[in-house]
Amino acid sequence: MLIRPMTPNDYARIDPLMQQLHQIHLQARPDLFIPLEHPYSQEEFCQMTVSSQKICLVAEQDEEIAGLCIVTMKEKSGMKEGTTAYIDDLFVNPDFRRQGIGKLLFLKAQTLAKHKGASRIDLMVWAFNRSALDFYHSLGLCEQRFILEKNL
Repeated sequence: MLIRPMTPNDYARIDPLMQQLHQIHLQARPDLFIPLEHPYSQEEFCQMTVSSQKICLVAEQDEEIAGLCIVTMKEKSGMKEGTTAYIDDLFVNPDFRRQGIGKLLFLKAQTLAKHKGASRIDLMVWAFNRSALDFYHSLGLCEQRFILEKNL
């Protein structure tokens, strides 16, 4: 298993995985998510892969993309000074699940974020996604806050 930086040339192989990830959210919360043919445009994707404020990783096995992780480096305002690594997307191709790939991606992103000066990693998990919540708990993450909603 090779964990490596994403490149602009990966778009055609990453886009189907991003579509799968978006579909999970769309199916669970159609009241919030809209159908998208491409969660990231090719231009957005290319900009992400070269941004100094992003960590974009792929897990590759036998030239097939097994998973991805996209992280944004953020400075908090109105809070203690410091850099936070925010995980925007972490997704493992269903054909490669239960092989530790998500953990490898997370640990590599964690190491790179620390080298970039991050003092913490944040992410959001939707309440319907219990398996993701369990996964992140297994990596030592804990609840920081709760976002509540009420439909009107």
